[in-house]
Amino acid sequence: MSERIYYNKLVWDNVPDIIRAKGKECEVRELTDEEFDLELLKKVEEEASALPETTTKQELIDEIADVITVIEYIKTRKGITELDIADALERHVHKRGRFEKRLFLVWSSDSTYVTNEKAKTVVRLTIPDQPTSNTTPATTPSQTEEGSK
Repeated sequence: MSERIYYNKLVWDNVPDIIRAKGKECEVRELTDEEFDLELLKKVEEEASALPETTTKQELIDEIADVITVIEYIKTRKGITELDIADALERHVHKRGRFEKRLFLVWSSDSTYVTNEKAKTVVRLTIPDQPTSNTTPATTPSQTEEGSK
């Protein structure tokens, strides 16, 4: 009996040959245009998620190349030109800036700020502006002593 691991994802063209060269089996199918466009978008996330896991400069270069390859396919499929990207980059830098200041957002009270991160990495807390009527302000020992004199 053989094991089957279901991936259900877009793979690089040579992956089935690599699997078969090991004496293993696999099933692949050709995607429709609509499926391919959607799977390319998913593939960007998959490839980009490997970047933090790299441990050497060469691994990082290889993973960046993977991300760029997928993006190039998306650009071609959608008819996006280098000029389109350059215009978007200019708008983005004008609106949000770059990373030159190395800023790390810890928290914000702006509930309209939109992030691309997955919801599980964002924690939203509501903190009252003023103490509720059921709480009493904290006092220090010196305040208590002065109040009892």
